[in-house]
Amino acid sequence: MTDPVREAREQLIRVGLTGIYHADTVPDLIVRSWRRSLSSSVEASAPPQRFRDVDTDTLLGRAAVPVLDRWQHQLADTGTTLFLSDRGGSIVDRRTSDGSERRRLDNMHAAEGFDYSEDSIGTNALGTSMVEKRPVFVKGSQHYSDALATNACAAAPIYTPAGLVVGSIALGGPMEDANPIMLSLTREISQQIEERLRTSSRPQDLALAMSFMRFSSSQRPTVVLDHESILANTPGLPYVNVASHVMLWEVLNTHNWSSAPMLRRELEGTTIEITARRVTDGPRGHFVVHFFEPDALPHGGRHETGVLGRGENSLVAPPRTKAFGVAVAVVEGPPGSGRLTAAADLRASWGSTGTPEMFVIASESRVPWNQVQDLLERGLDVIVRRVEEISTDEFLAFTTVLKAAGKRLGSDGRSGRLFVTVSREQASPDVQVLMDSIGATARTLPLSQAPERIPGLVTRILNEVDQDSRHTMSPAALQSLLQWNWPGNIAELAETLSQLVRTVNASVIERRHLPKHLQQAPPRRHLSLLESAERDAIIRALDAAGGNKSEAAELLGMGRTTLYRRLRQLGLESGEATL
Repeated sequence: MTDPVREAREQLIRVGLTGIYHADTVPDLIVRSWRRSLSSSVEASAPPQRFRDVDTDTLLGRAAVPVLDRWQHQLADTGTTLFLSDRGGSIVDRRTSDGSERRRLDNMHAAEGFDYSEDSIGTNALGTSMVEKRPVFVKGSQHYSDALATNACAAAPIYTPAGLVVGSIALGGPMEDANPIMLSLTREISQQIEERLRTSSRPQDLALAMSFMRFSSSQRPTVVLDHESILANTPGLPYVNVASHVMLWEVLNTHNWSSAPMLRRELEGTTIEITARRVTDGPRGHFVVHFFEPDALPHGGRHETGVLGRGENSLVAPPRTKAFGVAVAVVEGPPGSGRLTAAADLRASWGSTGTPEMFVIASESRVPWNQVQDLLERGLDVIVRRVEEISTDEFLAFTTVLKAAGKRLGSDGRSGRLFVTVSREQASPDVQVLMDSIGATARTLPLSQAPERIPGLVTRILNEVDQDSRHTMSPAALQSLLQWNWPGNIAELAETLSQLVRTVNASVIERRHLPKHLQQAPPRRHLSLLESAERDAIIRALDAAGGNKSEAAELLGMGRTTLYRRLRQLGLESGEATL
């Protein structure tokens, strides 16, 4: 038997978006969704493929779980399944009481973590209801994907008190169990979840959402964020992830806003710049951030002030001369601050390839300076590390190599480049004078002065020590890493992450997995004596209660809500809630 709905969909695929098309047997809502699916180049024959780890401890999750618990019990014998998706379309919760139905859904990737947004899998109730911003019922071949053609699913969007779509709720099952009442039930379930969102919403969440509403339709990539939540408009979505939220918050929260109402800055390790301003409306301040690519900056140029990577407080200062005019590049900074990485990045930015020769100055051995000079004469790059430790005996030979490098560059320009890493503060007066005469090409700062580097370094180190990509870092854990001062700098960070990869069996490294000193790292803002004492008391109470916050609140003689608030304010609890 032919399927007129499937034939209508295949006809649309054949004629394309610009062809003449009529489908009287298909609802207009479904045709609109098909067109969007075709425009997004959705593969009609494949099941969902996009997968990501989902966070269940969100405002939506906490509001929805009690409602889902009740309805799962009431629907236990109906053969239907409840699905909850976040606003990105990923399934974050699935409730079914039938084992065979669970296996059937697993086979079509209708499970937690899989992306059911319309631009990923095409027409489906979860994703289409959020695009249409109304309840929808999608049956059988009305699904754009053939993999979903045996299903019937009704879904309704879920709104925050400020009117933002925060996710969707769906009730689905095999096509033979389709019933129009499913649509009414999803409306009722979504309303119950929305009511819980209203009663549990904090004033700061509403203030954040109201700020975001002004920019939700903007064409500029924009996010609005506070310590716990981040909202992005559609152009801003590519700029948003756990690391960017944590990094942005650290940058913005530590900026001195009394000196200037607007911040312009380049993001660490990128060519993207931001402009940001602080919003003081509501019970707690938050920030509005706009992103700019280099060719889209206002006033037609790059900002020269306040940019991460520029000036005296820069993480890595830019080259002081053009690449072809540099014979000796000095990377200055304290040991452990990433000087070698900065030298390698600088070399790569100048177009050099291959592995450079490397020599480390140490008291127990001498550097073969004749070999260094020979390598440079042959056009090979050389990195000499830890020049602050050079001995008086070697200083003259080192100076000779530096002078020869400059002369060769001036004569034919074909010499290799010499990269030098040095800590000026720890160097002898002679070395300081010599380095000052050359000038620093780049400077690195210790992690305590550049915490915005940490998210990028965490990603870089995890890629090296966890090559199977078995672990990710939770927002709360990453926030704890930013709060620690890292006296051992990058070496300490690398050893900490290596130890966590070896010892943590879970796929997500959470704050509870971190060493105690990192879990209890104080916020970077200065605490008063009273706040420090309160913080210590809360830590002791949590330890005594085994981490149970309700018991800790009783031990402290305060309400649980008050404890939660003080945990956030004192840097002991980085909430991972998000609208």
